[in-house]
Amino acid sequence: MSFLAGLRERQPDKQQNLQLSYRLSIDCVSRSLFLQLHLRNEQDLRQSTSGKRYKLQREHLVRPPAFLSTVDQVILRELSGADECWFDCDGASFPGLVTWSLLKTMLETERCYLATASDQWQRLRVGHTRSVEPFWSIKPSIEYQLCWRIVNAENTDSVVFLANDVLHLSAIDSGLAIGPTESQARNSGAPLHALIPLLRLSSSFPLSLPYSQREDFSEEDKERWRNWNIPMPQAVTSVTVEAQLKPILYCVSEREGSRDVDKIVLQFSLCSERYCSLPASNPTVLAYWDGEQLNELSGEQREIEHHKTKIADCLTPFVKSDKTQSVWLPKSEKNWQLLFGELRPSIAALDVSFSFAPSFRHHYVMVQHWLVAISEHESKGLNVSIEMHSSDGHIDLSELLAQLKAFNLHAKDEHLNIPLADGRILLVSANEMCNLMEELEGLDVSSEGFHIEPSQRHRLAQLQEQLPSGTKWSGKVEYLDDAIALHNSPVVLDRNLDCVDAELRSYQWLGVSWVRHLKQHGCNGLLADDMGLGKTIQALTLLAFEKQQGELKKPALIIVPLSLVHNWVAEIKRFVSQLSVKVIHGQKRHYDWKGLARYDILITTYNLAAIDLLRWQSQDLSWLILDEAQNIKNPKTRFSQAMREIPSDNRLCLSGTPVENHLGELWSIISFLMPGSLGTLKDFKTQFQKPIEQEGNSRRMQQLLARVAPFMLRRTKDQIAQDLPAKTEISQLIPLYEDQREFYEQLKRDTWQDLQAKTNGDEKAGKNHIAALTALLKLRQVCCDPALFPDMDIPSAKRDYCVEMIEELVAENRAVLVFSQFTKMLDILEETLEEKNIASLVLTGKSRNRQDIVDAFQRGDAAVFLISLKAGGTGLNLTRADTVIHYDPWWNSAAEKQASDRAHRIGQDKPVFVYKLIAEDTIEEKIAQLQAQKSILSDHVDNQALLNAESFAFKFEELLTLWEDE
Repeated sequence: MSFLAGLRERQPDKQQNLQLSYRLSIDCVSRSLFLQLHLRNEQDLRQSTSGKRYKLQREHLVRPPAFLSTVDQVILRELSGADECWFDCDGASFPGLVTWSLLKTMLETERCYLATASDQWQRLRVGHTRSVEPFWSIKPSIEYQLCWRIVNAENTDSVVFLANDVLHLSAIDSGLAIGPTESQARNSGAPLHALIPLLRLSSSFPLSLPYSQREDFSEEDKERWRNWNIPMPQAVTSVTVEAQLKPILYCVSEREGSRDVDKIVLQFSLCSERYCSLPASNPTVLAYWDGEQLNELSGEQREIEHHKTKIADCLTPFVKSDKTQSVWLPKSEKNWQLLFGELRPSIAALDVSFSFAPSFRHHYVMVQHWLVAISEHESKGLNVSIEMHSSDGHIDLSELLAQLKAFNLHAKDEHLNIPLADGRILLVSANEMCNLMEELEGLDVSSEGFHIEPSQRHRLAQLQEQLPSGTKWSGKVEYLDDAIALHNSPVVLDRNLDCVDAELRSYQWLGVSWVRHLKQHGCNGLLADDMGLGKTIQALTLLAFEKQQGELKKPALIIVPLSLVHNWVAEIKRFVSQLSVKVIHGQKRHYDWKGLARYDILITTYNLAAIDLLRWQSQDLSWLILDEAQNIKNPKTRFSQAMREIPSDNRLCLSGTPVENHLGELWSIISFLMPGSLGTLKDFKTQFQKPIEQEGNSRRMQQLLARVAPFMLRRTKDQIAQDLPAKTEISQLIPLYEDQREFYEQLKRDTWQDLQAKTNGDEKAGKNHIAALTALLKLRQVCCDPALFPDMDIPSAKRDYCVEMIEELVAENRAVLVFSQFTKMLDILEETLEEKNIASLVLTGKSRNRQDIVDAFQRGDAAVFLISLKAGGTGLNLTRADTVIHYDPWWNSAAEKQASDRAHRIGQDKPVFVYKLIAEDTIEEKIAQLQAQKSILSDHVDNQALLNAESFAFKFEELLTLWEDE
């Protein structure tokens, strides 16, 4: 014998360990016995598991397997003999023809078990004989039921079930026992099951008798019932109970022939305090058994007719299918929306309920009220759960997001029909849902609701505005209160506080109070007043106030462009001399670094702040204030990234132009002040920038303005016109000289041919855009003065016009500012004015003594101030001038406006005239037209209002239109 064969011989035969087990269960309704066959081993017995099912096979009765004992074979032969369904079957009802002796044999194997409710196996054993007797019980539905009970039973949990005879199952000590029964209802030894057909009742068990047939049943064959010792069903006490008639509109969809018919059926139910009948078309008398007496409910026919009339009056969009029946059909499918929308409240007022068949296709539900629950998240953010409650339950908004995204929320439909998982259709206002979904866009969603980051808690106020006024709020509602308070107007500080050497105007005090208001709510802000409205004095007043209140315990760092350092120091000495100031500039700026904490104000430049970033990160600061904050408009620049990494208790940005070129610049400033409040830059571009700038989406614009409203305060000169003299803008068209026109047209043709060649080639879009701007630059220079080209001796119509205009203004003792993008043009004008004996000063980006030049003009050393647009766009106070000339138009009207505001600002006491010189029938005229279009978005962002959004940035295709002839 091989080794493997010997090893197999020594292995125990698993089949020899298997045993046939009999598992019994009792149907709780029919009280019939059910038997299952299982094969189990010792491990199954220890763990009380079922093992595997066994199906009886005919060949097993001929050649029995090892797991079938002789007794098992006898049991299986008797089972299959009584009912052949047992072959190839592992379980069935216990055959009614099987005798008690067979069941007793099963119990004696000690492998007969009872299946309990918890699916456990409990061994059964043989019990002793018990006596049973029949009795009549009454069901709540007023039916008599013939049941069997054990005579003088001690255990009320005992169960009597019917097999062949009546058998008894009862609990004895720690085990279970099944025993035979003998009936006191028997006659002449007849088996109990023989009584069933004799009683002429149901052939099933238990036997039932309607209450209405009780008397007839009792009168028939009284002697027979007495001989069999069967009790008669007894009459019971009845009482009349006050009941209310409840009308119900049953909505159902049924198949009639080849079509589906949707209809309303009026039904009624009788209801008392303890019972409510099933709906019926015409209920008259109903009754129920409460265990002690019969309760009869009654409804009057007049009341039924009254309800029918009232309900018919409400269902006017429906027609009756039959005059004699209360069944209505819709005139059109839209009437179902009308029913569950407008008509349902009036129907509900009649105390009418609705009931719906599972097949009904138009089960619309309307939102009755909204519930919002606020809870704290472990990340210090908030979870906001939003539920819509209707008469049929509640619906979590987060579960509908996928469906809502599939809808066109901007469609003209008044309502949205949203299918729910349970077959209902949610009917909601399209406009309300659109506004709400736009407000929730960008928030993460989980099973706990919508997640709001700490920097976006203020959005709760906008969320409340988008929800219906009756919305119920629960949970951490203090966060909602704080968000609403943040949006409220600030409490204005006491103007009598002696903290600044100046008489602030009302709007300036409001600006200071607004920054304080933000600080109290843990927020930072952007003060974006127009140029010349005193943002500097407002910031200094804020610091002086905090110094007076004992709050300025750490220095405030103010970061400014280099050209404005001197201006800030001068303003501090003039208005808040009680505040100590230190300028961090120059090669020796680090020598006194350890002593910076003793100063109230520290001033440095953007460039040096980025260089000294590590030092500033270790310096305690109360405030980080950015002047001309558009310097961080590009979040990828070194300046912008460094500013974000400087820690401070509070932050404040000052900028008259928070948006110069595109909305991404606004995101950069706001994200510096309140990181995360506008989401990531990628999300911002998707949610706001692209829809507004490229698609002209005014809804998105309004949503963005509402989002930044708490953190941005802007007042324009128009809003505070009473504090400033008038400003008049005049656009002057100047025709070119003939030689200048020929030069211009030739250059226009040449540049157009060159652009066409680049466009048709393999050049990338970015290079095409640059090529177009370069070509336009040359055309603009021709419009200004052909002398801007080397060796070109052609007179300039615009230069002659401008010089003549200056001569007249100087003769009228006016002070004039002349702005140009081209510094060489300023040089040409300076030479021309010198020939005319007109004194002038020049300020460009190369000017080193900037403040000295400005002071010279303010003193009256020259009547004309020639300024490059970039150098004079910010930080200058030139209130001596009352006339501004823009020699050449610039792409961005905001830059021109800043330049004009050098003269039109607080401190100016004369009307200001602004002249724009534009070469007629040239690209300058078209630039002015495009400039007006592009200024719309910037102006509306500044004013926090927008009627319609326009594309903001110049596209290559738009630039090409400048070459087109009218």
